Amino acid sequence: MIEDGNPHHFFIATQDQDLSNKVKRKPGIPLLFIIQNTMVLDKPSPKSVAFVQKLQTNQLVPEYQKECIVELKEKEGLVKQEGEKRRKRKRAGGPNPLSCLKKKKKKTQEGQEPSAEKKKRRKRKRNRVKAGAMQSVQKNEGE
Repeated sequence: MIEDGNPHHFFIATQDQDLSNKVKRKPGIPLLFIIQNTMVLDKPSPKSVAFVQKLQTNQLVPEYQKECIVELKEKEGLVKQEGEKRRKRKRAGGPNPLSCLKKKKKKTQEGQEPSAEKKKRRKRKRNRVKAGAMQSVQKNEGE
């Protein structure tokens, strides 16, 4: 299954040392094993690391080619010039909308002011105990 370079990206899980050594010789094949009820993914083999580094170096573009690409873009006018960028100005803002309260509309009836309606509140009456009643209660408690 992994002879052709592991095109399906299979993982190999084994406790066999001989098989794990054979798998480590081929690049790009992850190896799993179990230690005390825990599955562990083994670190990449040196062959795998070397293979990946070789692929990365082949994919990089040399410096002289990067410079040629920049020059060609400048000739075609595809490069954005730094001087064209402008900063946006901050505009003066208005007052905080949360601090602005709506004005209350006053309802006025003929001859009456709205404040007169508010003044008509019931006063709370306190029940006061008479002095004579207090003395009789204290005498009863004392006896």
